[in-house]
Amino acid sequence: MKDAHFNGRPAADSWPAFREAAWLVHDEPPYHLVALFAALRETQGDRRPEEMVILDHGCGGGLTCLLLLANGYTSIYGIDLEFGNCDRWNSFLRDTLGLTEPRFFLYDGNTIPMPDNSVDFVFSQQVIEHVRPDVLDCYYVEEVRVLRYGGGAFHEVPHRLTPYDSHTRAWFLHFLPRELWLWLLENILKRDTATARQAIFLRWPWIHKNAARRAFGTLTDLTRKRLASKPDASVYDGPIGLRMIFYRMFNAPLIGGLLVAVLSNFVMMQTFSVKSPEKALGAGK
Repeated sequence: MKDAHFNGRPAADSWPAFREAAWLVHDEPPYHLVALFAALRETQGDRRPEEMVILDHGCGGGLTCLLLLANGYTSIYGIDLEFGNCDRWNSFLRDTLGLTEPRFFLYDGNTIPMPDNSVDFVFSQQVIEHVRPDVLDCYYVEEVRVLRYGGGAFHEVPHRLTPYDSHTRAWFLHFLPRELWLWLLENILKRDTATARQAIFLRWPWIHKNAARRAFGTLTDLTRKRLASKPDASVYDGPIGLRMIFYRMFNAPLIGGLLVAVLSNFVMMQTFSVKSPEKALGAGK
């Protein structure tokens, strides 16, 4: 499916192999999706996968949506500002799987094109750092609007306290005021900053937490749990030896908890929110 997306091959030809591979990781998803699947299943409870309406808020190429579809979550939707394969994926879903309702949409970055109280689970993976400051609160409020009462929201957030920024391939510069680190990036490291100026808005982690709490009424930081958990070598896609060293350090008596508490502030943040009763009564406003 990845080849179909990037190289224009017929997606239907890749679907059987993709679906088989997706089922192989049904109970043990890849490391970068473990927290997402856990949040989804917590929201799902006793409901069957096909009963869950799921929205990928900033779906990029749509591959995570297709992975969930292959795992039986047939009511998946994806929206993005720039989604060149939107029509092709919708045609594939219609012609190959018989899903006649469009599932992928372009949107304006403000209003999610879905009705109030129509979604059970929404997720956003490394998207919020691309959201402009003037629409940041709207990003969360719109998620609350479309969520049903008790619906869950999972966010994966790169932020300014992570030492390395993969977008600009630079260490520590984003700790500085925005205009200063962009100037250094352009004039000292000789990097093109056009994309960074238009679409990279790294923020302090507490800005995300405060905005999510205001919108949803609840927030659980999953980052510490991720750091302290033992990685599965069969699905971990990084240097497993180094990760195991950190795992032992994070679970060492006395000092382990302190290390997790400190270092969790300097890695990718993952949070889970549930639409609270007062937000349900207020239609997410």
